[in-house]
Amino acid sequence: MSITTPATSKSDLIAKVDHGYVASRAVVDALPPERFDEQLPSGWTLKEVVAHNAAWEETVPSRIERVLHGDGVDPKWEGSVDDFNRRAAADVKDMSVADVLARWTAAHAKVVEIIRSFEGRDVPKLATDIVEWNTSGHYPDHFADLDSSIKTAKDLAMAVNAGWINFRLALMSLGTAGLDATTSTGWTYKALAQHVSGWEDLAAKRLSGLRETGEFAPSGVTTDAFNAEMAQRASARAGVEVLADLDATHTRLVAEIERLTPEQIRANDGWAIAVIAGDSYGHYAEHHTELFAAVPTRPAQLLERMREGWRPFRRALSRVGLRPLSNKTTAGWTGKALLSHLAFWLEALVDMLPERLAGRRGPIRNNQAENDREIAAADARPAHDVVKRLDDAYRKVVETVSALPPDEDVHFFAIAGLAVRSYGHLAEHLPEIAAWVPASTEATLRRYDDGWAAFRTAVRDRGRAGLMAATPSGWSFRDMSAHVANWMQVATNELEAGKFGKWSAETIQAENDRAVEAHRLVGPEAMLDELDTSQRRLREAIVASGDGTPDLKVADVIGFYTYLHWEEHLHEDLGVTL
Repeated sequence: MSITTPATSKSDLIAKVDHGYVASRAVVDALPPERFDEQLPSGWTLKEVVAHNAAWEETVPSRIERVLHGDGVDPKWEGSVDDFNRRAAADVKDMSVADVLARWTAAHAKVVEIIRSFEGRDVPKLATDIVEWNTSGHYPDHFADLDSSIKTAKDLAMAVNAGWINFRLALMSLGTAGLDATTSTGWTYKALAQHVSGWEDLAAKRLSGLRETGEFAPSGVTTDAFNAEMAQRASARAGVEVLADLDATHTRLVAEIERLTPEQIRANDGWAIAVIAGDSYGHYAEHHTELFAAVPTRPAQLLERMREGWRPFRRALSRVGLRPLSNKTTAGWTGKALLSHLAFWLEALVDMLPERLAGRRGPIRNNQAENDREIAAADARPAHDVVKRLDDAYRKVVETVSALPPDEDVHFFAIAGLAVRSYGHLAEHLPEIAAWVPASTEATLRRYDDGWAAFRTAVRDRGRAGLMAATPSGWSFRDMSAHVANWMQVATNELEAGKFGKWSAETIQAENDRAVEAHRLVGPEAMLDELDTSQRRLREAIVASGDGTPDLKVADVIGFYTYLHWEEHLHEDLGVTL
């Protein structure tokens, strides 16, 4: 019989320990303080159970030290087990619940540190046995105590959500691309999310049956076959769809839990608690190590996730432009309200990060009040200012994260804040903005015609004589018109040839300078004629490009060379507020 534990098996140890600990903490962290002093059927109080778990985990470091670096013998403890347990209970008699929970947190953290030190080493089996005896092998001894402490549907719902919060935040922290990555068990994180959603759905149906008929129904599925079905379902869906399904299923499960009576919770030896624990907080704990292995913990990883969320959103916003932002999105608020909402929470994120980085949650904001305030103020703000505020807010978050020590892990509280308030938040609202991006030639022409009408009206208001006056940008209105006409001509040529230029900041500036110089001697009337002719010719080229969804490059040439370009000059040169 081997007396050492091979290095290859230690990855399973932390998962086993996490499973029991995370599930247990979901319950004790959710219960009200007064529940900790009530006597349980075992004769203990919940506070004594927590203290007992903490005390045994506190014995692990010294025992491991002796096994690894002393005489190789487990010193165990002085006196009997009963004496040890009585001392552990007596020690916390006058301690607050918060202090007892903190004691368990600290003791467990030291055990986890020891387990991680085993990585890549062959250690005596006695060392890993000591860990298991006092953690994964010990927690189940007190699951009945934890179940007995649950009295109401609210208790159960709070325990479920105590486990859910970190599980869901961890999934969000992965970002869109991270959901398609493969876990240590061989499926994707997207499949893991679908798997959890499927089991929560079954649990909700079983609880509904209990309420309506009194039946204690089995799951009705074969575990392996059901898990395979969930993985297959996930493979055919986008990550955002899977997460939406997970959120909806979780909401249904919590609603079912909240309808349970105390009698239904206790019936059949706590059948409802067993179903709920197995398919929610106990299930999240089962996958805790697998999931958290992929959580981005270093600044560079977080910046990558932030870019993954920012770039698609900002590209879509750039293609939408400013004019539609006064319209209502599919969610019922205006685009300006949406962007103001995003900008505010990015600004708030910068303020909250110092506390989160230190492992503190910090002040709790009234989310609804903050959202209502931003929505109320948004529509009075110019669209240009709203977009600039969003850009500035995002830049400040990037600067804050970039300044963190590159080789140190970021606390999960800060990771969660970044996911919720930056890249996860942007991904959540991307569909509202993306819906405004013209998806057909017909829609593109509507934007083109509306944009041209606004731009041409603003130019006409200057009059021919006014074209030689200076704009706020410092050039004349004639030079601005020459510049706009030239880019419409470039767009027409590119569309007709089917060849698109690769422009850089330098070549764009050179083209701008060339166009202005070429029109130096052109009079106002001739300049306006050329402007109108360029617009008509380009519109004909757009129509000729065909119906249906335009190629992305074609769509970008049309948008960025015309109506999006005209918006810039409406704001910067023509004094039109959008």
